[in-house]
Amino acid sequence: MAIGEVIESTTAEFTAEARRYDRIPAYGSFVKVRDGNILVYGIVSGAYTGSMDGLSKAKAFFKSLDELKLEQPQIFELLRTEFSCVVVGYEEGGRYHPYYPPTHLGLHLPVEEADDLEVLTISQHLSYLDKTLNSPSGSGEELTAAVIRTAARLQPDPRTYIIKAGRELLRMMNYDTQRLKSVFERVDAV
Repeated sequence: MAIGEVIESTTAEFTAEARRYDRIPAYGSFVKVRDGNILVYGIVSGAYTGSMDGLSKAKAFFKSLDELKLEQPQIFELLRTEFSCVVVGYEEGGRYHPYYPPTHLGLHLPVEEADDLEVLTISQHLSYLDKTLNSPSGSGEELTAAVIRTAARLQPDPRTYIIKAGRELLRMMNYDTQRLKSVFERVDAV
């Protein structure tokens, strides 16, 4: 089931508008978009909720959500959420490719959550770590930690996976142990 729709796209990233303002995929989670005969995979790298017109700001009412929904239900119809994703690879002809697809995604395509098997396939190719670490849409270290947490939970041996990811990251970071420590302080032991 679609959780969003692509509204902006580049080779390395895409932005989607969530179907509902209050239902977005988790930061660091994996999503997919079918574009013709390819399936493009991304990692959620940020989100924004604001007014429908993009110009106004929401007004504080200082009431509980339940009170607001009862007294002012229309204000929720004026909100929208966008989430951004880093492209990490694509599938074509039943084969996963851990690099950018030949063309960027088209607009107005549905975005879905990737299933566990897809996440396991993608996360075996640790090249996705370079894309999250160097993400232009926020803290690369924070995003990398979030995606390692997401991927590790699905691995047969989460601890071994975290160690393997750590070794690969250390190499990518030119053996900067302080930077690696910064990432792994955010990775919970699974």
